[in-house]
Amino acid sequence: MKLKALLNHLHISAKIEEDLMITGITSHSKKVKPGYLFFAISGVQKDGHQYIQEAFQNGALAVFGEYPNAQNNDLYFYAEDTKRLLSRAASYYYGEPYKKHKMTGITGTNGKTTTSFLLQHILVSHGITSSLFGTVHHYINSSIINSSHTTPDPVTLQKMLNESQDEAVVMEVSSHGLEQKRIEGITYDQAIFLNLTHDHLDYHGTMESYFQCKAKLFTYIKPKGTAIICSEGTYGKRLITDLSSKNNLQVWTYGKRKTDHFYIEDVGKNFFNLVHETLQVTVPLPLPGEYNAMNTTAAIAAALDYGIPIKSSVAYLSSFHGIPGRFEEMMLFNGTEVIIDYAHTPDGVLQVLEAARKKAESRPFFHVFGFRGKRDLSKRTEMISLSLEYSDHTILTVDDLNGITQEQLIEETKEAIPVRANSPTIIADRTEAIFYALKKAPPKSVVIITGKGPESYKETYRYGTDSDLSTVEYFQSLNQAVL
Repeated sequence: MKLKALLNHLHISAKIEEDLMITGITSHSKKVKPGYLFFAISGVQKDGHQYIQEAFQNGALAVFGEYPNAQNNDLYFYAEDTKRLLSRAASYYYGEPYKKHKMTGITGTNGKTTTSFLLQHILVSHGITSSLFGTVHHYINSSIINSSHTTPDPVTLQKMLNESQDEAVVMEVSSHGLEQKRIEGITYDQAIFLNLTHDHLDYHGTMESYFQCKAKLFTYIKPKGTAIICSEGTYGKRLITDLSSKNNLQVWTYGKRKTDHFYIEDVGKNFFNLVHETLQVTVPLPLPGEYNAMNTTAAIAAALDYGIPIKSSVAYLSSFHGIPGRFEEMMLFNGTEVIIDYAHTPDGVLQVLEAARKKAESRPFFHVFGFRGKRDLSKRTEMISLSLEYSDHTILTVDDLNGITQEQLIEETKEAIPVRANSPTIIADRTEAIFYALKKAPPKSVVIITGKGPESYKETYRYGTDSDLSTVEYFQSLNQAVL
């Protein structure tokens, strides 16, 4: 691609003597190679404008920055918003690859991964090839790619969209991805809003800012596209009201109201009923809990928008095999059931604890979880209170330190413990905390471990394992050796 064509697309007026060939795009100065465009981004920790000279020295063809006259160079171009410009430039550089796919964007505090996996399973079962971009991994052209961010950086995102030969793309869209404008240059055929609950206030500041950020996804829907929104909760209702006034958008709602387009009722352990217009079907529940009935319904509604009949989607769900780290279950030799789940918000923890407590019935119930350093402190007391309410034994530990000391994180955790008759046990080493719960739990108990899900440990712990699942498996192997 030539520079003049890209500048014209970005509406940047410039007189260039020689129309040079672009060989790549980046916002990392050390990744610049001859012929690359460098976009200087003002980040939270670093300001990319400090590295403009380094980018030119590394062979940058041109540089875009937010400071007028920052460089006495004809190939430095001023822009008001380089985050937005980078995403739009990457999309154009890779040939606006979203146009060759049917695009689905999914947002919400909880349930993005579950809903995306369910929808992709339905699509593939129906013969529609589908890429998946999300928290657990990315899946493109039948190959799994490791995921470092729920919504990838814009250059990586556009590159993967270009490489994908799949008919559909199902994408988790995080609030960070929206705020940082990573999806600029993409238009979605459909977008799904699952819920909005307490999370990321260390980043967004207030729930209202958090909501406004999430709502931005629906400004990226193409004309006559479809918005699928859960009507449960204040924010879902607000979004329904806001979007229903737009004539160029189809709005479908789902929830527990009989006025919803997709109405859920009679949620049991393994099934729930779904009503759509004159159709009523019994749907197998792929994962336990009412919240997963909601996620399943969102996937069924999205699949219907793809042209897949509801009865077909229901049939496909019977072969769904689950998701790494989402209510992932394992049975120990003594009959104790271990559940591993990614839940890390008050609402997410509440939902999984309700489902796990119902599963445990009167059996002893243990909960192991922790917190991450330099993250939202305001949700910790609520999460501990929920654990103390639902579980018989709460064991508090560490998720990730994120640059603070273990002692500081444990002290912050102690300060968040509410004054209650029962107190949690605190064990800083995560693997020791899990071993403690599994040893203390009598046979045929239920132990749930939340917060990390399928994520690998960032810290080094006593037992040398790399995830919650591998820690449980190691405990199991040691007990098997004893037997």
